[in-house]
Amino acid sequence: MSYYYAPMSETEILKELPKLTKTERQEIRLRLAELDGDDWLEEKARLTIHEKALLEARLAAYAKDPDAGDTWEEVESRIRTRLSRHPTDELK
Repeated sequence: MSYYYAPMSETEILKELPKLTKTERQEIRLRLAELDGDDWLEEKARLTIHEKALLEARLAAYAKDPDAGDTWEEVESRIRTRLSRHPTDELK
């Protein structure tokens, strides 16, 4: 018995992404980076050696413990709190 495989459209792939686990999404990100290499960078926006090293270190730390750090909600809350303060509040 042979099966027909119908490839997924871009729309179907995007629709399925939220259903994946954090680990599965990370695997996809790493594979895309592997496929694209540095193509996503414009010539004038090349990273320095130090910037690349910093990104690699942070990606390695994330791969080691993806749940470390703050959630987006926590970060957003801190940013909104800072932005809502009046500049003279810091003088008090």
